[in-house]
Amino acid sequence: MSTAAVYRRRCYLVRHGHVDYFAPDGQPLDPRNVPLSELGEDQVRQLGQVLAPISFDRALCSDYPRARQTAELLLGDRPLELQACAQLREVRAGRLREIAPEQLQQQVSYAYDSFADPEGRFMGGERWHDFDSRVLARFEQVLAEPDWQNLLLVSHDAVNRLLLGWALGGARGCAAALEQDNACLNIIDFDMQDGRILRRFVRVVNLTPYDLPKAGQRQTVMERIYAQLVPLIN
Repeated sequence: MSTAAVYRRRCYLVRHGHVDYFAPDGQPLDPRNVPLSELGEDQVRQLGQVLAPISFDRALCSDYPRARQTAELLLGDRPLELQACAQLREVRAGRLREIAPEQLQQQVSYAYDSFADPEGRFMGGERWHDFDSRVLARFEQVLAEPDWQNLLLVSHDAVNRLLLGWALGGARGCAAALEQDNACLNIIDFDMQDGRILRRFVRVVNLTPYDLPKAGQRQTVMERIYAQLVPLIN
């Protein structure tokens, strides 16, 4: 048994703020490039007030604009380098026009139903197995790095679901039940020894300071996206 010291680290895991995935005329925008909306910026600022007392010593985000903007707003004037990482990008969807109209609601509203299937794909796009591999490989690298205590990690809906499900030690498909609203906060603690994870503790899940009781959030993330698609297919 190792006699090395055990130390506890904390990850503040955040989903980016609200964005508009559709143009004013209803046409889908490229999700790789959409920035935060004014609503999204306000949501992030409210979360920033909650995180203001935290002394982050490591900051990581997806390299998509909405994640980087969210992280920058949360960091504020802290003198800390923000590292953008392609491995933390959102799971890649397929082409909507290649999904049969009668399957669109299932494929979009309930896209996470296939999370438990390693050969399943997100809306006909990236395989969950490939998604898991790239995200967890990067996250485990960060956990093994020395000299940090408080990590700010800003990413996306599916990325956060995956990391939370993994931290909970649940079956792979449990990620489908872990809803991640815009600008939400999750907190996970890790006991580390010699670069190894000994224990994981999930302290907070999907906290939204701008709507604590979730009064305005009855639809899921993917149901809201499908609702925006309906005018295009009718």
